[in-house]
Amino acid sequence: MSGAVDNWPALSFLEGLRPGPDEQVELALLAFYSADLGSIGATLLALAGKDSDGGKGSPSDFADAVERLRGKVRIIIQRGRLAKMRQTPRIAAVLDQFLREVDFDEADHSWHPKVALIRTRSEGGAVGWRLWIGSRNLTECVNRDIGLLLVSGAKSGDTISGVGDLARSLAERAALKAVRPASLAAAVSKVSWRAPTGVRVAQIRWSTGIGGLQVPIVPPGADEIVIVSPFVDKTFLAGRVAKRPTSAKRVLLTSMREIERIGPSLASFDELLALDAPDYPIGDPEPKQARPAPASEADIANDEEEEIGRGLHAKLLFVRAGRKRTLWLGSANATMRAWTGRNAEVTAELHVTEAVEKGLKALLNSARIVEPPVSEYHPDAAALEEEALERARTQVAARWASTLNIDGDELRLVHDIDLHPNGPHPEGADILLEVGSLHGELKPWPRRQATVALGATPTAERSEFVRLRVSRGEKGLSWLQRVPADPPFGEDRDRAAFVLLLGARGFLLWLAGLLADDGRDGDADWTIEKQPARAAPSANPALDPLLPTLEEMLAAWSRDQGRFSEIERRVSDYLPALLELADQEDPRTAEMLRRFESLWRKLRIGLAGKRKGMRR
Repeated sequence: MSGAVDNWPALSFLEGLRPGPDEQVELALLAFYSADLGSIGATLLALAGKDSDGGKGSPSDFADAVERLRGKVRIIIQRGRLAKMRQTPRIAAVLDQFLREVDFDEADHSWHPKVALIRTRSEGGAVGWRLWIGSRNLTECVNRDIGLLLVSGAKSGDTISGVGDLARSLAERAALKAVRPASLAAAVSKVSWRAPTGVRVAQIRWSTGIGGLQVPIVPPGADEIVIVSPFVDKTFLAGRVAKRPTSAKRVLLTSMREIERIGPSLASFDELLALDAPDYPIGDPEPKQARPAPASEADIANDEEEEIGRGLHAKLLFVRAGRKRTLWLGSANATMRAWTGRNAEVTAELHVTEAVEKGLKALLNSARIVEPPVSEYHPDAAALEEEALERARTQVAARWASTLNIDGDELRLVHDIDLHPNGPHPEGADILLEVGSLHGELKPWPRRQATVALGATPTAERSEFVRLRVSRGEKGLSWLQRVPADPPFGEDRDRAAFVLLLGARGFLLWLAGLLADDGRDGDADWTIEKQPARAAPSANPALDPLLPTLEEMLAAWSRDQGRFSEIERRVSDYLPALLELADQEDPRTAEMLRRFESLWRKLRIGLAGKRKGMRR
């Protein structure tokens, strides 16, 4: 296809999450089908307003984001769909507290929404809301995705049907102590939402995964029907293409892989268009395989410019009848399972203008016209093996009923045999199941064995994430899964991890940045592990120009006493552990910390006297 048309505006996903300069995130509930730890970290950095222009953040930014957002953010995904990073830093262990998994058996249905609901508060106390609905998963993969960002507007906008049900379900799945689902649903239902130019939101379609929804009906007088989806099924497509004679133009855009799979029945479409299949996380990034080449800047999906990928991952249905244009976009693929409510899905039904329709035409123009297949699809041996391993992953995730116990330094995985007597193992007797801690070695998990010892793990590296792998012969499939720890790890684990990540000098740089409200290690990257710097043998610990000064401490107290109290808490939480570590590993760094501790103690005594004077 050819012709000059207007593209839809591009917006970085992270930019849509980031609060304004005078705002703080009070609550963020996000739901996706799949995720990876790097993208979860990038999301926290954006929600805390700490990400850089490249969507990254320094170790201290990462630590600050976790401290700020603890108990305020929950990311909900389908169990079995948490991908490994190419190289997992030890600090990623602390991300377990932000993730919850839905235990849907994917043989029947999936947790498949892509949505973010965010509440912010400004310095003046004003509450703001953001709602993002789209097709993008929370992974580093760069594909052609679509999304809709709605923001609250006190003097403009409209309430939207269905948004309360969505908020309630997200809150119930998130299970945050400070959030009551009914109250959140009531508050969100009253919000007036502002949509992009040329868009009016008719309703939000939310399905919980138990069925009962009706597929949108194409009106008899439709002039054009456009389906865009990376995955399709014959039943859904047949229902959108009227069997009786009609003048409606019928267009399908999908991947060549799907076109070949569906076969000759696609001849009923007037235009059959193809783009590349979407990229997905590496299926088996284990040491047995050759490691992939390091990612270049253009390969990182969290780039601020959000490079537009070649693979099709957008999902939408468009119907034009006369001057009326209706667009459904969101998480639902063009399948009956997605549109009848068997999956948990979220879709926005929109009435759009001709200008918005031109953006759709731009997407269609980027595709190539193909002919429908003349023969039915027959999978080859490689495809059948891939399907078998995916089926095994689904079975392990569906049968998961484990907890993580701590015995001294040892982690032990314990499966509940009352729920699944044969363990979480897949049906195929020739498929091997292996398990390991986040940074430990994989170990075979024998069938009908309820307990697996994962080995000794330092406090700083403990995580509710475990690695899982299913394999048959040389072919394998790896992923991460969450296992609730008993007892939970808590904030002590986080502090131990940050002490290990930052080191003494890194902590003091973080503190100096908080006091001066600047980033003093902004060029660093939390995903790249570096050995914490030691003080030089000849260095004077009292003269490091990057460390906090008394002037900075006093200025921070004068500027914002509430913020200063938060910094005081950080010092009391972290300083004892840092001193203990430095005493063991680096006497000169320990001396630097003790000089700071002395200065900090004097400052607190002086400020305590000033506070008493102010109360008189």
